[in-house]
Amino acid sequence: MGTMLIGYDVEWRGARGDGDVTERFLDRVQELHNRLGIPATLFILGQTLERCPQAFQPLVDDPLFDLQQHTYSHQLLKTVYIEDGGRVQVIRGADLDTIRWEVHLTNDLLRDLLGVECIGLTGPWCYYRGLRDRPDILQVLWEEGIRFTRTDGRNEHDYHPVPLDLQPYWYEHVGFPEMLELTIHGWHDCVLRDSLGWQDLDGYVESVKPYIGRAASENKLFSYVQHDWSSIQEDPEMKATEALLRYAQERQLTFMSCREYYELACSMREHREATTSVLRREASR
Repeated sequence: MGTMLIGYDVEWRGARGDGDVTERFLDRVQELHNRLGIPATLFILGQTLERCPQAFQPLVDDPLFDLQQHTYSHQLLKTVYIEDGGRVQVIRGADLDTIRWEVHLTNDLLRDLLGVECIGLTGPWCYYRGLRDRPDILQVLWEEGIRFTRTDGRNEHDYHPVPLDLQPYWYEHVGFPEMLELTIHGWHDCVLRDSLGWQDLDGYVESVKPYIGRAASENKLFSYVQHDWSSIQEDPEMKATEALLRYAQERQLTFMSCREYYELACSMREHREATTSVLRREASR
């Protein structure tokens, strides 16, 4: 039947001169997800939480919402080299000390302001191959309590789209067998909507639907990213988001928060390891 994870990167407040973007988004997204009964994860920028902690409070005790982090000030974890077919753009990643500070501070803010213990992180901009080539960054994240990441969200050109064939994986081959990468598929919503035109809501919905349909028909995970500011830009009622979620319901996808998926993956891994251990003992008799 397939599974869908939807994670919102929560970044902006009072941006672009159009009022309190994050506060309006949070009100709308909570109403929408509660009406549909669909869980979601918010990956929150530390700066945004620091500026308006009261706006997040209603979501803390809402069982449909999982609150994780997106660094403090949107510092990239590693360099991206974007080839979008028109130009080359290089955005440098932060050094390890800065990464540690960004993650540590945001964890503290989530704990102190909301009482939330953070174990998950979305890497700003996301990267080709996630952090498989950066065990040094994984070490920092592990030491700061991060247990699942959402950083693998660009193709071989450090651009989009990312194929659905890329499914979640453990970082075991680089020394972190208990760190799960959740991946992101397709296009980042803001890039897609900007390329289509912000008012083309139907075009946006139709561009995302094939990923949902394929996840359903092939029993795959579809992990999707939206942002607070882009979710309501030219769509204050989030009608496009509602259309996608309803389509996924029609295709009978299972919805989970990122934390729920991580906990399920841990349980399945432990069961698999226990079964393997039993089989080995029996084979050695």
